[in-house]
Amino acid sequence: MIQPNINSILNVMNSKNYRIYNTPEVDWNINIVGIRNKALRHEKFDDTLVVFHNFMGNWHVNYYPITTDPSIHYLKNPINSKGAAILVEGQYVGTHCIDKHQGKYDAICQRLGSVKVYRDDNKNGNLDVDLTKIDTGMFGINIHKGPLNGDWNSDNTQFSAGCQVFADARHFQEFMLKCKNARNAFGNKFTYTLLNERDFG
Repeated sequence: MIQPNINSILNVMNSKNYRIYNTPEVDWNINIVGIRNKALRHEKFDDTLVVFHNFMGNWHVNYYPITTDPSIHYLKNPINSKGAAILVEGQYVGTHCIDKHQGKYDAICQRLGSVKVYRDDNKNGNLDVDLTKIDTGMFGINIHKGPLNGDWNSDNTQFSAGCQVFADARHFQEFMLKCKNARNAFGNKFTYTLLNERDFG
């Protein structure tokens, strides 16, 4: 699990000209940032979700273990005929909102705009990122919960078909409380930014 400090995250985002939500006078203008492990392993929750916002001049930061990669089950059995989805790193402005994941529970769902994914179509169970196989569209790349009591070392066997998935359902509930506070303050529209551990040098 990667835990760069807030200044490092802000520096990387500024270097990429990514939007940073920063309104110290109004609370809960949250930034949702994933950081993919440079090792690119699908079998563990070895990536990080960082949620941070500035209030009264102080950055409030939380780190959560997640996976940004599809599970081996979906690498071998993709739900899309083009192949398993692996979210392309980048910033997706205003693409997500609070909605029901698979009609079951509140999550941060890709409902408001397109994202880019790599398509891994060889079904060999390995993560294969091919720059010539990028697909853009509405693919339901949501941020949702996974195991009940997981951590960065938990097995990611079939929790993600390309979504960003929490290792611990309790962490997810904490995250959703923050998102609901943000919705109440700024509306039901969220930006998701996906970085890579390599961005931090």
